[in-house]
Amino acid sequence: MKFEELENKFSKYIGTEGCVSVNSGTAALHLALEALQLPKDSEIIVPQFTMIATAWAVYYARLNPVFVDCSDDLLIDLIDLEKKITYKTKVIMVTHVYGRVVNMDAVSELAKKYNLRIIEDAAEAHGCKWGNKMVGSYDIGCFSFYRNKIVCGEEGGAIVSDDLEFLKIVKDMKSMSFGEEHNYMHKRIGFNYRMTNSQASLIIDSLGEIDKNIKIRRQNESLYDSLIAKKYHMPRRDVPWVYDIKVDNNKIVDDLRKQNIAARYGFKPVGSCAPFLLDVSQTKSYEMSKKIMYLPVGPDVNKADIHFIVEKLKDLQ
Repeated sequence: MKFEELENKFSKYIGTEGCVSVNSGTAALHLALEALQLPKDSEIIVPQFTMIATAWAVYYARLNPVFVDCSDDLLIDLIDLEKKITYKTKVIMVTHVYGRVVNMDAVSELAKKYNLRIIEDAAEAHGCKWGNKMVGSYDIGCFSFYRNKIVCGEEGGAIVSDDLEFLKIVKDMKSMSFGEEHNYMHKRIGFNYRMTNSQASLIIDSLGEIDKNIKIRRQNESLYDSLIAKKYHMPRRDVPWVYDIKVDNNKIVDDLRKQNIAARYGFKPVGSCAPFLLDVSQTKSYEMSKKIMYLPVGPDVNKADIHFIVEKLKDLQ
């Protein structure tokens, strides 16, 4: 089966004992939480500056998200994180935003200190490392293979870990929790989160191109750096999923889009979105959400494209 081939190859690439493929990155995040089988009143640490799927996964699992603000680099504020840990906290979720990597040594120390599990949302960080370890390998790693990701198919996701007992539960739950007997007696809640072989085939091909892909992304990042004034630069990314910049007002994204440039807004604070609808006006995440935007940096962008994008960007500033 192609999905099993992908699981073997991807776990080897990340450096974990196992991998379970699923049909999306959102499914990976949700299923990782479900498979931990936590008490109903459990609190999950969630970054405020992340893609909404990270927060929704907690809501889907009927658990309680505790939002933690970001630092200037858009990554989770580790000082604020520790302040938010209570006796109900069970998991620290972190997102490696735009290919910029969270300090996983510090996260691991906190997890050990408070006896917590770690879930890495690595949807935007294929091939990234912290120290000598691949992102996603610190406890539970969740990846997306959506078509705009570094390793991609049309859709897909994966959960990786060294915890094989946990992955055994993940594997069962992703396929309706039929169990080994497959006798229609379902002993735990299950989901239809299976990956198709056709998706897996596309992802395997993409995984085979990852070194070339990363090389081009880093070259494109360097070209942007040379053309865009330093005052707009954000800290460098380990592997750039996109090229994010900080401008005075990111509403210029709308004008760039009108010129068929694939510019995008940065994330909005997830706590402000449905179903949470919290007041986030005093957070760093809110402040940054009005200034952060990003530009394409992948292999489908060439030097001429980047020069054109930057010239149009300069016209709007």
